[in-house]
Amino acid sequence: MPMLVKATTSERCQELLIKIRKTCLFATVVCLFVIVFAGQAQATSSITIAKPARNKTIPESHDFPTERFADPWDMSKYTDLSFGQNMNDLGRITWKGGTFTARTTGNDPSIQPLFAGFEGVLFNGRDGYINRIPTRKYNRFSVRMYSSRKTSGQLFWFYDQRWSKFGVVTFTIEKGWHTYIVNPRPGGKWKGKPLGLRLDPGQRADTKIKIDWMRLYRQTTRRVKFEWTDSAPKGTTKVYLDTDKNPSNGNKDLLKVKSGRSSDVYYWDPSGYSPGNYFLYVKPGNREGQYSRRITINRAPLTKIFNPDEMGGKDYAGSVTRDPWDMAQSSDIWYSRNLKDVVFSKGYLSAVPSTGDGYFHLRVPTKIDADKYHRLVFRMRYDGPFHYGDGTMSRVIWSPDHHNINLFQVSNDIIVYPTWETYVIDLKKASLDQGTIGWNGLVDTFRFDPLEWRARRRFQIDFIKLRADDTANKRFTVKWRDAKKVRRPTRVSLYYDNNKSGFNGRRFAKNLLQRKGLNRFTWNTSRVPAGEYYVYAIAKDGKNVTKTYSSGPVQIVH
Repeated sequence: MPMLVKATTSERCQELLIKIRKTCLFATVVCLFVIVFAGQAQATSSITIAKPARNKTIPESHDFPTERFADPWDMSKYTDLSFGQNMNDLGRITWKGGTFTARTTGNDPSIQPLFAGFEGVLFNGRDGYINRIPTRKYNRFSVRMYSSRKTSGQLFWFYDQRWSKFGVVTFTIEKGWHTYIVNPRPGGKWKGKPLGLRLDPGQRADTKIKIDWMRLYRQTTRRVKFEWTDSAPKGTTKVYLDTDKNPSNGNKDLLKVKSGRSSDVYYWDPSGYSPGNYFLYVKPGNREGQYSRRITINRAPLTKIFNPDEMGGKDYAGSVTRDPWDMAQSSDIWYSRNLKDVVFSKGYLSAVPSTGDGYFHLRVPTKIDADKYHRLVFRMRYDGPFHYGDGTMSRVIWSPDHHNINLFQVSNDIIVYPTWETYVIDLKKASLDQGTIGWNGLVDTFRFDPLEWRARRRFQIDFIKLRADDTANKRFTVKWRDAKKVRRPTRVSLYYDNNKSGFNGRRFAKNLLQRKGLNRFTWNTSRVPAGEYYVYAIAKDGKNVTKTYSSGPVQIVH
């Protein structure tokens, strides 16, 4: 029995010792937890966001390419940089996923979102000569850009095609992704109607650059109020703009550095930013920051009118001869000279100039009424890169009498590009390289020169048309499309005007519900006085209003 008692006492002592050890271990864990928690509490944000109190959508500010071309400079294709014309000191150029990427090869890299056009050519499309910038309306430039190093950039604007009359602003480019707001107005040089715009994205060779978007916009007085409180203010507080809620992925832009306060506010100007989703982010010192609610900048309606338009309506060959110049067969042309490997296949004419003067005459069995059929429309492409000096240009030649060489009229050059593009030229307004008659009277021979001078490249032509203006007697079908990817419910009203200016015409359709894709409305023109009219559309989506004229007129005849 005594031995049993001793064993029991020993076991109790061991149990007591284990409890004491567990208690000490628990106390240690508690102490460590308190220390860790205290450290975490010190790093936790003291910020509370007061405004904006909820997600909000705001309108996009007026933007030149959006309103002029219904196509913003969003870097989705090379037309956003004037078909890649006159890029200097840049290599490894790509457009992918809505981003323009290149690497500088010299100390003077440049791109041109609005190229003025070459002297002595027939302007069309996006040439700046016929798409001049109204500086009183658009007063700021912005660009979202990445640079692999810190450098400096420049924004130029030109008033002639020799780049001798210009204005310029220099700004600092930081490493990484940043949004740059450029004010061209100081110094008073931003005035009149410039016909060219150039951006120099750096001044050092071997620099990688990326561009997400560019805007030439009108700065507004609209501001987004960003308000917060800080329960432990000290040091400085930084305000950022971000496109997501990840502060460490390099997307955010520093907007302002402020002294820490218990309550503060920042007013953000959204007018320089591309449509999309944004978040304001406030970070006090080395503590955790806080994001605002989502702020969405609404994309304005990208309305484009397709009928009437500058391409016109009735086609000479298709309507008069019942056989359009669609290049479906060799009978579409009368004869050709200085062209080799001529092939008609899959609806295309394909050939290679054997000299600097390759051409073909189109079939003209009945004389062309030049006063009626004056809109030249053609679609073509060629192999190899664009090179102005190498003759990547076309021209047309015509005559009222193909037997009399002294009567041949020669147009100025039409600049053409390697990819499939459609070109529209009003021959009544076309400047001439040779001749005095112009596009008038009756024409019995019509010649097309696909590539001039030294360009020995294979070209393909899809079609050539000579069209009349759109016409109507009792009714006319107006057609339009909205190119927005994400659409809001949109209402469209239609008007007609006789001078394509001022948006002060007469309404003939009110609050039409716009549908996805091509929209149509049959306009009763029976009581409209005979004459030439331009149609315009006013589109409203609840946030933005877009006003758009047709690129060509409709002739009302009774």
